[in-house]
Amino acid sequence: MTTQTDTLALQPILLPAAPSWFPLAWGWWAILAAVVTTLLCIALYLRWRTHRLRAKRTALKLFEKPIVAHTPSSAIELLRQAALCYFPRETIASLHGEKWYQFLDLQLGEARFCNKMNQWQAALYQSKRSELDAELINDCKIWVERALPPKRGKRG
Repeated sequence: MTTQTDTLALQPILLPAAPSWFPLAWGWWAILAAVVTTLLCIALYLRWRTHRLRAKRTALKLFEKPIVAHTPSSAIELLRQAALCYFPRETIASLHGEKWYQFLDLQLGEARFCNKMNQWQAALYQSKRSELDAELINDCKIWVERALPPKRGKRG
C-alpha cells in the first residue's frame, strides 16, 4: 500500500516589495504641520516677550550698579525713562510733582511714592547723601520690578 503523491510544479513564493515610507499619509502631514506651527508660535512669542521686557531689564541692570553711584534724582530719572518705554509719551511728559507720584503709586498698586513726597522733594535737591536715599532708590527699583510692563487696563 504505498501511494505515491505527485508533487505539483509550483513557482516559488514572491513577496511584494516593502512599502515605501514616502509619500507620507495625510495624518503624518497634519501632525508635522501642527508641530511646525506650534514651534513657530513659541518662537514668535519668545521674541515678542524679549523685545517687550528689554527696557525693564536695562533699567534693572542700571539699578544693580553700586548704590554709591545712585542719587535719588538719577533713580527717578531712570524711572521716568523706563516709564516712557511703556506708556504714551504725552502721558508721562505732562506728569510732575504730586501727579507724577500718584501715577507711580497707581501703577504699582501700593502707596510708596505719595507717602514720601516731601522726602523725595528734599532729596532731589540735596547735595549731601543720607540714609533715606537708599530707601528712595530701592522704591524706584521695586517700581521697575513690579509695575513694568504695565498690566492691561493700566496703560494710561
